[in-house]
Amino acid sequence: MIWAVALLLTVPAGAPGPLAITTGQCNGRDLVVRLTNDGTSPIYADAVLSAPSALHLPRTLISSWLPAGYTRSVPVAVTAATGTAPGTYHVSVTSNGRTGDVPVEVFAPPAGAGLMTLASRVTASTARAGGSACAAIDGDPATMWSDTTGKRWPDWWQMDWTASQRVSSVEVTTTKDWGLRDWDVQVAVPGGWATVASVRGNVSARNLTRFTPRRTMAVRIVTLAGNTVNDQSRLVEVIIR
Repeated sequence: MIWAVALLLTVPAGAPGPLAITTGQCNGRDLVVRLTNDGTSPIYADAVLSAPSALHLPRTLISSWLPAGYTRSVPVAVTAATGTAPGTYHVSVTSNGRTGDVPVEVFAPPAGAGLMTLASRVTASTARAGGSACAAIDGDPATMWSDTTGKRWPDWWQMDWTASQRVSSVEVTTTKDWGLRDWDVQVAVPGGWATVASVRGNVSARNLTRFTPRRTMAVRIVTLAGNTVNDQSRLVEVIIR
């Protein structure tokens, strides 16, 4: 039996090259590890990933059952925390004695970057598999943050920055059907949170709330009710300005 590991990087041109990422919990990108069984019998295949402490990998081991001639592609997100020094780092992938090297170029957010890109941390009260807190700011309408406590309220979704930011509006996109009905927008203040906007009776997929500009280091959306009885919190996209 012979099996091999190949790497495919999700770069703009679709060709191999460095994986470019911006610092921030939700600003990472995927590298794809492809495990291929080139033999004639099924096998168990493993790939071990390693990276310097400046990079974060959600997993460092991939294990898969591969029938003969089968290829499995596994995306692995690579991120770098806010404040990571710009430069080139490397992710190593080893399988069956073969090692692949993935250069990762880390950049600080560009001048004039929006509050979403500048976020140092994005968290939520709970999150379903495949529906992480970062899914609410990835710009993809096919993904969303969703909580794990259906029928129970409140839930919350939160964005933090390492420095105080001026905020004056929060745009929420929820689902067209079974979306959010009621929620509060809060900003961090010394000793706790202050509610700056409240939405009640919403039936739209998109809702924009404006409020008196505030300086804060965090914004929280506290979800209070959905539009069905046995519902859950769903945030398809959040834009804070």
